[in-house]
Order: sequence, then structure tokens, then C-alpha cells
Amino acid sequence: MIAVPKDWWSALRCGLNRNGSVLWTPILLLGPLLDLHGSPGFKAFQLTLIVVIAASALVAAVAGARSDRNPWAYVALSTLFAATFAGSLHHSSQWLPTWILLANMVPAVIRGRRLLVAVPLVAAVSMWAAWVVEPHQASRMWAEGFVVLLAGAANSAFTALIDTVAELRRTRQELARVAVTEERERFSRDLHDLLGHTLSVMVVKAQAVRRLAATDPEAVVEHATDIEQIGRRALVDVRQAVDAMRAPHLADELDDVRRALDAAGISTTVEWTGPPPSGKADEVLAWVLREGATNVLRHSGASTCVIELADRDGQLELTIADNGVGTPAPPTLRLGGLAGLRDRVAAAGGELAVERQSDGFRLVATVPEGAG
Repeated sequence: MIAVPKDWWSALRCGLNRNGSVLWTPILLLGPLLDLHGSPGFKAFQLTLIVVIAASALVAAVAGARSDRNPWAYVALSTLFAATFAGSLHHSSQWLPTWILLANMVPAVIRGRRLLVAVPLVAAVSMWAAWVVEPHQASRMWAEGFVVLLAGAANSAFTALIDTVAELRRTRQELARVAVTEERERFSRDLHDLLGHTLSVMVVKAQAVRRLAATDPEAVVEHATDIEQIGRRALVDVRQAVDAMRAPHLADELDDVRRALDAAGISTTVEWTGPPPSGKADEVLAWVLREGATNVLRHSGASTCVIELADRDGQLELTIADNGVGTPAPPTLRLGGLAGLRDRVAAAGGELAVERQSDGFRLVATVPEGAG
């Protein structure tokens, strides 16, 4: 028993779904089958034409369903036209339905504006085929042209509708895939921004505990208490992140950052003019401050840090400057960090500038005051 490849079955199913009119092939070829006449050789020739027409219609429907650039589809359509034209040379009205089959198969292969030429062309040739049938009848010629044109137009509209539905389905699947990817990236970025700073602070305080263990027991107890509190809060933050990411506030982050930098021995100066921001601007700048302070703690080796927030003509500008060595080389396989921060600021309509200067490192984030 010959096994039929699964791809062939899939292509056949796709072709039948898009070009269901191919199922009319046996009915439209019934007339030529009943019109077999002449010598045995001539009957064999007529039967061969019928088989070629049926096979070409099936191949055109299957090959043309996947792409309008499949060469086999055009070969099948050309063969179908040649066989249909050859059948018309019998000058028998029983062969006229084959032109309807041809008109049905034209939209299976040809798409778009080219159908405006192809379908009327098939209808015109079918009118010639109807005219050469004796006795010559104008009514039969016009009826044949109208039926063929109507069949081609109807099938063109049907296949166009099927193609549109398929395109919409593919678009919906792609949008769903993109949405899932973006949500994963957002969650990864938020988780990094949420825990990166917290864990860095815990590391700094643990180092302070080790450094002061022999000389200042009271400071050790204070830092150990902070580590416990920060760890508990990090646990709560992770639980909240699973359900809905907790939006930070700039004022709260500023207090945490100041304490963390002081614990690391980094002298911190805060210059804050004007009222605190609100809404999306407050959240975005809080993320910027958290990530910027994390980089100061982990990578800069700085001894001083200046944090400035100013309102410049409706643009809130947050500047974090230190006298350290600057930012490390960017990771290649991790989301978040400055790259994720830049995406977050851009989504709020702002800009993020990272500058390495001779006397340190400077990070500037600008966000519209009414960002939402």
C-alpha cells in the first residue's frame, strides 16, 4: 500500500477549503463523458482530455492555495486551459461546461487585480467556443459568456474572502505572540528593576556587618536589622509582582537610596526643587532612581553621589551623578538594566542619557510632567 505524505494531505485540505468549487469537477465533466464518440482511438483521446482537465483542476486548486507564486499552479492552469480549448474543437455543446470549471480555477491560482483581466478573458474565449458549436446561436454564446463570467467573479469573491479571513487569523496569532513576548520582557524588566536594587542594598549592608563586626557591635545590629527588613520587603515585593507589579514612588525610593548609599560610605547630596511628581512620571522616575542607585552601589566605586530633580519647562529631569568609574559593559543575555530602563522611559515619552565624564558617571532621565 502506498503511503501518502502528510504534507500532501494538508495541502489537499487547504486547497479544498480555499477552492471548494473544485468539487464540482465531476458534475461539469459529466457532459464530455456522455459525449464520447468516434473511433476507439478518438474516444481514448477525448477521455484523456477529460482526465487531464480533472487532474489539472485538482493540482491548480492544491498548488495555488499556499501561494500565488507556485510555478506548479501556473503549469496546471495553463494545462487546464489548453485541454479545455482542445475539447472545444469538437464543436460540441457538451464540452462548454469545462469553461465554467476553468473560470472557477482561475481565482485558485491568480490573485488581485490580474483577475480583472483573466476572468473576462476566459469568458470571451468561452463565448467563441459556444459560437463555433453548430448551429450557430447568439443566445447560446451570450449565455455561455454570462455564466462563465458569473462563475469566475463569484469564485474570485469567495477566494478573496477566504484569503482575508486567513490573513486576519494569522494577524491575530502574530499579535497574540507579540503580546506574550512583550509581557514576558516587561515582567523580566520589572522584576530586575524591582529586586536588583534591593539585593544590592542587602549585599552592601552585609559587607558593612562584616567590616564592623569587631569594632562596632551596635552598628552591626542596626545593619542586620535593616537586612532583615529589606529581605522581608523583597519577599512581599516578589509576591506582589506575581499578581501585579508594585508601582514604586519617587519619594520612597529616595529615602531607601539615601540610606543604602550612606551605608556603603557614599556621601549623598539631594537637590529637589518643586513639588513631587505624580502619576506615570513619578513611577518612571522612581524606577530610574532605583536602577541608577543600584549601578552606583555595584559598579561605580564612587565616594560621592548627587541626585537632582528639577522641572524644566514642563519636563521633569532626574540627574544621578557620581565620581566613580561609570557603568559596566552591558550584558548580552539579560533583560533589564540600563537597556530596559531606556525602554521604560521611552514608553513614557521621555529620554534617558548616559554619560561617562572625566570626573565620574552621569545619568539623566527626562520625562514629561503629565506623562500617563
